[in-house]
Order: sequence, then structure tokens, then C-alpha cells
Amino acid sequence: MRAKLTVGPEGQIAVPRRQAESLGLAGGGEVDFVTARGACALLVPAQSDRPGAWFAGALAALTFPEVVQFVFSSLKSGVLLLSFAGEDAPLADQPGDLRRKSLYFRDGQVVFASSSDPNDRLGPVLAAAGLAPEAELDRCSRLVRSGRPLGQVLVDEGVITSGQLYEAISLQVKEIFLGCFLETAGDFAFIEGTHDEQNQVKLPDRTRDLILEGMKRLEEAELRRAEAEVAAGAPPPDPGIVIEIEAPAPTPPPVPGAARRERVPRAAGPFETYRRIFKHVHAALAAAEPDAARRLNTWFERLPEKRRAIFESVRLGDDGEIDVAAVLMNVSASGAFQGAAARARSLEALEEFLAFALFEAKNRLPKADAERLLRAVGRMQVGKA
Repeated sequence: MRAKLTVGPEGQIAVPRRQAESLGLAGGGEVDFVTARGACALLVPAQSDRPGAWFAGALAALTFPEVVQFVFSSLKSGVLLLSFAGEDAPLADQPGDLRRKSLYFRDGQVVFASSSDPNDRLGPVLAAAGLAPEAELDRCSRLVRSGRPLGQVLVDEGVITSGQLYEAISLQVKEIFLGCFLETAGDFAFIEGTHDEQNQVKLPDRTRDLILEGMKRLEEAELRRAEAEVAAGAPPPDPGIVIEIEAPAPTPPPVPGAARRERVPRAAGPFETYRRIFKHVHAALAAAEPDAARRLNTWFERLPEKRRAIFESVRLGDDGEIDVAAVLMNVSASGAFQGAAARARSLEALEEFLAFALFEAKNRLPKADAERLLRAVGRMQVGKA
């Protein structure tokens, strides 16, 4: 919601009627107005019990892939609210200038989505999938009434079956989710807690696979944008930090000591966050177990053959350091993923190791210390520590 704030009597906030209705507060009511000075604000209906946990921010500071990776990897349940503005007008003057999407999660898995974008509506999805003729969609859209949505009308009219409707809604949810990867300007708020499960669907794709597909779409979009800029005579984009990493010499011909140049994320990116998290987890575990690094490294010994190559030569040091850049190198070298998709697969691999590290910490540390560590890791994952 974007609206003009009017300063009025103490303890009163004016909200546009449409947004108030979406909050279930058409007639007014008690609300919790949570703010962070100069950063964000969140308005939620007041409840008799404590409202669910939430975090919010701007996509310029924390990208959508980073936000959804956190929700997925931490097995969160709740709704991720997103509002997008065009890149050329990041601050929309009117609420109608914004495109809004809502993604619903249960235990980290996407179960439903909604969108204000006309292209994300059920009709276009059915047409694009070839499940319903345009003429029938136009006819049935005129029969839509309150409490009788398009999907129900299409089934009642015999245009599609109930099974086809479920397939279309699943596809609609998937496309809404994947479309978010291409958004760079906007705001987000994740509100943790249960939600109405009446409309939830079981997607045939796991959220982990959807994240990889979304990153591939992002990579393709970035490539098309770069090609268009080059064609227009624009200078190439900044490649980011390039470091020299010693690697085996290519053959033929052999060149002893040859170095391979590999692009890695900037220090402030998610790879650096994982490096800091592993160091923190190791320090907490080492306080109770002197051989903490050896214990954690046993995870690599049990990896299946097809995943072992990702962590080739990667181990946790006695000081808790781990070479996150080497994970990205190994994924890129496999040839299966490149660019943004390789980064996504590398982050997924690091998340798998983190799940084991936290499992070990919960088993070896006193309960209070383990819970304190989990909270600290959660804050680090969302950039709050």
C-alpha cells in the first residue's frame, strides 16, 4: 500500500478505503503500526495475541532471490507481500502506479500467489497454456460475479474441467512467483504465521527448483539487456570483483602455476554472509567441542558422488573459515550452470551444509545456547547482524 500520511489526532491513522477493506478493517478498528525511522512501516490488524514476526525492506538493499532463499531455507510459513514500481520511476506517486504480488509459503514451500498485474490473471494463463479458447474466455468473463470467479464459471459452463482448473491455477502461481525474479525496484514485507489454506495448491515443482528456474530467467534477461546496451553503443557493465585463484594448468599446453580468473560476488553479497555465518556457527560449537571443525567436515565425507564435485577441495578450517568462492568455481566448472544460475546453485549447496551445521550445533550445545545461535543466524541471513 502506498498512500499519503496525514497527521491527525493522537492514536489515529487514516487508510484509503480499498486498502482498509483488504486488511479486513472496512469499518475501522485497532491496528499495529510498526515503523523503522526512515526505512519502512507495516500496518497490521491488532490481535488479542501477539502478531506474527515480520521483516521488511527495499529490493534495492535485499534482492527478491535473497529474500525468497531465506524464506525457503528457514522453512518459514507466512505471506511475502511485494510492491513493484518501474525502474524509471521507483517512487510511484499514486497507489495505482504500483504492481502488487503476494506469495504464500508453508514450511518454505510456495502454496499460493496473487497479483494485481493483468498479465498474471487466470484468463491469460489459460489462453497461453491452450486450455481455453479466447472466445470462451471472453464469453465467460461476462458471467463473473461476486462470489463466482472466472474459474468456477468456466467449469460450470463446461469449458474446462476441475482438473484443468487446478492445473491452470498451479501454473498461474508458478508464473507469478517466477516473474518476481525480474523485479528490481520495489519493497517487500514478510509476515510470518498461518493463513487461509482454502486456495492453496501443491505445485509439481519444489521451491528449490523454482528458485533455480527463476535465476535462469534472470540470467537470460540480464544477457538480453547487456546485448541491447552493447548494440546501442553503451559501455559494458561493471563486471564486479575479479580475483585470481590458483587452479590446475589447462591442457594442452601445460602452463605450470597458471591462474584462473573467476568472477565472485562482492563482499557484501550473500556469499560473504554465508562465510560469516559458518564462522559464527563454528565459534559457538568450538566453545563446547574442541574438534568442532573435524565434526562439521564429516558431512563432506558422506556426500553422494554427484554432489561431491561441488565441494571439491572445500573444507572448514580450524578457524571456522570456508572458501565460498571455491564452491562457485566448482559449480561453474561443471558446465551445468552459468552466471546467475551458478550462483543460485552454489548458494543452495552452502545452505545444505548450513542445515547440517545447525543440526550438529543443536545436538551438541545446551538448549539455550543453541536457540541463541539460531536466532543469531536468522538475523545474519536477513542482514540484521
